[in-house]
Amino acid sequence: MTTPAGTLAHRTVFSVPDAATLLDTVRWVSGAWLSRKYPRTAVQLGTGQHALDDSSLLSSQAAYDETGAECAARIQLREDKPEATWRTTVTAVRSTEGTGAVCLDLECFPNTGQPLRPGKPKLVRDLVGELEPRDGLSRLSVNALRVTRDQVDRLVDVLCDPDREMPAVVAARPVRPDPLWSDRVSQTMRQIAGDASSYLLWDLEAVDALRAALGDDHRVGPGAVRTFLPGVDPGWQPDAARHRLLGPARWTDPSDSAWHGVARRVHALALERPLPASLASLTFPDRTAEQHRQERRETIDKARLLTSVPAQGTGQHDEELRAEVTLLNGLLEQADKELSELGRTVELADRTNDSLQTQVRAVIGERDAEIEEHLITLDELQKARAEADRLRLVLLRQGRSEEVAEALVSVPGIPSSFDELWERLAEFEHLTVTADRRVALGLDEHRLARTWAGKCWTALSSLDSYAAAAKGGFNGGFHAFCLHPPTGAKPYPIKQVAMTESIPTMEKYGRERLFPVPGGDLVEMQAHLKIGGGGVAPRVYFLDDVKGLQGETAGRLVVGYVGPHLTNMQTN
Repeated sequence: MTTPAGTLAHRTVFSVPDAATLLDTVRWVSGAWLSRKYPRTAVQLGTGQHALDDSSLLSSQAAYDETGAECAARIQLREDKPEATWRTTVTAVRSTEGTGAVCLDLECFPNTGQPLRPGKPKLVRDLVGELEPRDGLSRLSVNALRVTRDQVDRLVDVLCDPDREMPAVVAARPVRPDPLWSDRVSQTMRQIAGDASSYLLWDLEAVDALRAALGDDHRVGPGAVRTFLPGVDPGWQPDAARHRLLGPARWTDPSDSAWHGVARRVHALALERPLPASLASLTFPDRTAEQHRQERRETIDKARLLTSVPAQGTGQHDEELRAEVTLLNGLLEQADKELSELGRTVELADRTNDSLQTQVRAVIGERDAEIEEHLITLDELQKARAEADRLRLVLLRQGRSEEVAEALVSVPGIPSSFDELWERLAEFEHLTVTADRRVALGLDEHRLARTWAGKCWTALSSLDSYAAAAKGGFNGGFHAFCLHPPTGAKPYPIKQVAMTESIPTMEKYGRERLFPVPGGDLVEMQAHLKIGGGGVAPRVYFLDDVKGLQGETAGRLVVGYVGPHLTNMQTN
């Protein structure tokens, strides 16, 4: 993944049911990881700060309960590199009940404008392998846990467990062995270790048993992988759309990279999870700094006493003064280093705070945009219901009740993902879609993917309705169609229709708006529909040549782009 807007690039948080040796285990696993990173340095994990090289500083802290027993530990590695400052922090806490929790954060503070790709620290897998953490009934593991027919009931309990807080990723082996499938699934399961539980349906009997237990809507067919979010409800069909299913073809096609999205989505969800109270309220006393301050106070007091006592012998007194001056200079150097380190810590804290404030503003903006979109949707829904009720009443008065009943049964639902949307493009008989499928399907990785897919379906339905009306004699363009829709039309909210881009945007970023059309040429498309807001802000770009008479696009409405917001003067 590329560097996120915030400084927190990765977070893993998990619970450990038996924390008797938690702190010792975290220390030696972290020490082994550090020794591999710094093979020429003797890594010390005692309380305090330890320089591992010229640009790497290791800090170790401990906290104690009322009885004096150690209850928490924190190990932090800061690496000041030319491209960025990287900070890896492992925190472990043990409760009086004997349970524990572990948090591993990777922070990235870029020093340049170049995009960075922070990876998940390998230390996470090391900790998961040694600690065997839990998420409700599920056990977190480095590799997927094998599930046979006899173990399916246990898996169902895990999926429906109300105490589960993390995703559970379930894969089903394909009917025929496929090395690419196995390699990709294995990589994915290792990448999500600590952030989700993972399971592998071992044979067709297990696949059939899970399908019988959960139903067709929540099934995981051979070769497929489904990410079950918390709160699975097998008895409610709409719930299935929450748990993204990636079919076997997406895993076995060498040119398809959608499988990377499974781990990316799990990692994004991990970043959104709040810290448990035991970690959120944890504080560590800075015992090393306090010890240094005490040493400085004692030395200064001794120096004052020395200067206040009359000298007994000049030579001896001078010797004592020189010794005290040397000691004081050493303490001043130590204090200077501590102040410099404190300044660096404050600087990183300020950058973290700035990134958090930016994220808060973005969330507020997304919330306001979603509220506005929901109000527009409710208004359109009310209008559609009123029109449907009126038409239903007309049909009933004409004695055509069978048609009314048939219409209610045959109305198809909106797609719950862009993957499903792409499979149903043939339903738009008046549209020609040349948009890059991979870009569109990339939207499925985001939290609002279901909402965007439904909104995109509505947008394409509106374009299809307009194209049909234009071929049937409607004289205006798409904007007029939405502003004054003919009877039976499917207009798109006029506030979310833009027929042109600004001149400065086209002058600077016009090349981004060249999209393919039938025949292989690239054609400029400025008209677009707004699908969502926020940082991704999906858009649908199209070319209206329905009334055209010449060229490859004549008589067509071409959809050339479905994907994230393109660059404009505001985004830059």
